[in-house]
Amino acid sequence: MSGIDHGILLTALDPDDPGRAAALAALSGPEVPATTDEEALAFLEGAPERPRAAAFWRELRDGGRVRVLPASPTAFEAVLDRAAQGRAEDIRAARTALALIEAGIGTLLTACPERYPELPGLTLERLQPGSDPVSRYGRQWLDEADLAAVTRALRSDWLTTGPTVERFERAVARVAGAAHGVAVSSGTAALHCAMAAMDIGPGDEVLVPPLTFSATANCVVYQGGTPVFVDVEPGTLLLDPEAVRRAVTSRTRAIIAVDYAGQPCDYGSLRAIAREHGLALVADACHSLGASENGHPAGSLADITCFSFHPVKHITTGEGGMLVTDDPALAEAARRFRNHGITADFRQRERSASFAYDIPRLGRNYRLPEFNCALGLSQLNKLPLFLARRRELAETYRQALAGVAALAPLPWRPEVEHAYHLFVVRARTGAIRDTLFAALRGRGVGVNVHYIPVHLLEFYRRTLHTGPGLCPEAEAAFETILTLPLHPGMRPGDARRVAGLIMECLKNGQKNNEPNA
Repeated sequence: MSGIDHGILLTALDPDDPGRAAALAALSGPEVPATTDEEALAFLEGAPERPRAAAFWRELRDGGRVRVLPASPTAFEAVLDRAAQGRAEDIRAARTALALIEAGIGTLLTACPERYPELPGLTLERLQPGSDPVSRYGRQWLDEADLAAVTRALRSDWLTTGPTVERFERAVARVAGAAHGVAVSSGTAALHCAMAAMDIGPGDEVLVPPLTFSATANCVVYQGGTPVFVDVEPGTLLLDPEAVRRAVTSRTRAIIAVDYAGQPCDYGSLRAIAREHGLALVADACHSLGASENGHPAGSLADITCFSFHPVKHITTGEGGMLVTDDPALAEAARRFRNHGITADFRQRERSASFAYDIPRLGRNYRLPEFNCALGLSQLNKLPLFLARRRELAETYRQALAGVAALAPLPWRPEVEHAYHLFVVRARTGAIRDTLFAALRGRGVGVNVHYIPVHLLEFYRRTLHTGPGLCPEAEAAFETILTLPLHPGMRPGDARRVAGLIMECLKNGQKNNEPNA
């Protein structure tokens, strides 16, 4: 695309654009008889590049193993998505685009360049790690608006503790259905702030699930408390309310529920248990921004909710997180804790024309800078699109894997709207999971396992004397779960491709296990 304005290409791709003829002429040379769509199409179909366009089109149609990256991949891939549905006008636009690209405008990235030995002059590049959308289980999706937002913040008077932080806090709290937001440097920091705001300390127990990232338990230890591991439900792998009820003791102060993979827990049952025993309820919603239970958004289902804005999450700030709550006292305690425990931050002191402050209790430096929050605000505008794509990909996986007996997606609760941070399947046996993991990784598919149960990690074995048998459902799930790639940079064809590779790997595994194989 060197020297070519991608807006001209997008105009050429659109059969309804009144400037298409001029765009085609600008891109393909003055000899193009582009007075009408039919004439332009006839010229392009009669061009010497036609066999290459046909080969490329077949590859797109037969599994999406080839990607084209012009200057605006989102817009171009949208054309290809529509063309894949077989609508004549979109096929015409896509074939026009292919002919233009094959004339030297753009780069063809393919996992299989050896399939195109007859295409001299066409630039082919093997997909590098990270280039293929399925090479990672999750990743960020940034656009020019995000870059512009960060640049504006860097050029402003504030790099930290400024007005963009407050705007981001209000925006996330509004999406989450909460009154207050406290932006911090990570999801882990949000969980730690929650424990500090609730005054968790030595002698206190907090009930946590084992099938989570270790930060869910670590935040309790940071405050001197004791995480008590409570098993998950066998189907959804969410915290089991009945197991929670059995685990409550006189030392229990709080429950942390984890919305595993993006599905909210049974907060109705958990709230009832918390009220009955006078416990605080914290939602670790680092997987579930944009999810809901019975129409109530994640962020409004517990006393405090914690989000993460790591690059693999629904929106990103680079690194970052946020605590939301309806309780102004908890919000103020969290704000102090993220800023060393200081009673008045710089902006508050400036407004009151005072230098005075105090530190009644120690805190941490968990502040999130302005430019991170600017990125978060820009990303938040795209959250509905990101959620729609994640749900579309999840449904594509479900349909594509419906006939595969060796594994099954996790079930979802009918009363929730899933946010699909992860798409997790369970294999029939641990051996099948391990074989699939190795085979798919070997083919460049970034599958993963979420998570090793926290109570099996060395630190907790040593300090709390936990071990196998403590949470049998979580331990059994860990042996068979597999996370498939899912993020907004993927398209349904990518999910179908992964599903096809899964079936191919399973078939190969069956052949290898046959007698005399």
